[in-house]
Amino acid sequence: MSRSLVIGLIALVAATGCSSAAGSSPEPSGPAVPYACLGLAEPDCTRAFEAAKSDLAPADDIVYAEVGPFGCPTGEGCPNTLAGRPSGQVVFERSNGEPVAISATAAADGTIATAPGEWFGVAVAPSSTAGQLGAEPIPYSLGHCGLGSGVDVDGSWWDPVGFVNIDHGDSINAAAGTFAPSDPNHATFTSDAGFAVSLVRRVGEKHLPMCM
Repeated sequence: MSRSLVIGLIALVAATGCSSAAGSSPEPSGPAVPYACLGLAEPDCTRAFEAAKSDLAPADDIVYAEVGPFGCPTGEGCPNTLAGRPSGQVVFERSNGEPVAISATAAADGTIATAPGEWFGVAVAPSSTAGQLGAEPIPYSLGHCGLGSGVDVDGSWWDPVGFVNIDHGDSINAAAGTFAPSDPNHATFTSDAGFAVSLVRRVGEKHLPMCM
């Protein structure tokens, strides 16, 4: 084989490799922090989350967050946007400390002002028995504070994720319903009155808010 042919083959292999790398899909990133949107729909939920997140310390290791509640100032009928629900807070649960609360207020021009907030609660271990969950839905009732009482099933707490309709009374009160797993780590709770929330399993303790 001639020297020029060898050089040509090497160049062809190198060019093919570069082209393949450039055209390949990027590796998927790791899972984002799961969070619930209490009263805010997207994209405003993520806007509030990101605005509050910028106030965290670099060492904060966030494992879960609740964006809200962002309540309706007029009591009912507000759109699930920052324009309709401009004030609330974001609570970040950390693996390395107590939860951090950041208040968030949206201005008419769309900017979001943040400030340190207050959060009162206690870390609680799950009390349910592990190994009891199968593939079929099971009866489950929220405690007297609704989601504030936590969802404790199969030896784990289950965190709300995605949009949560806080205007529904069952979100903050005792409510009977059904816990339906979709896989070992994801489920949906649906109350008998139609309140539904997506859930993700967490490992270990959960900080529950003080509830009267």
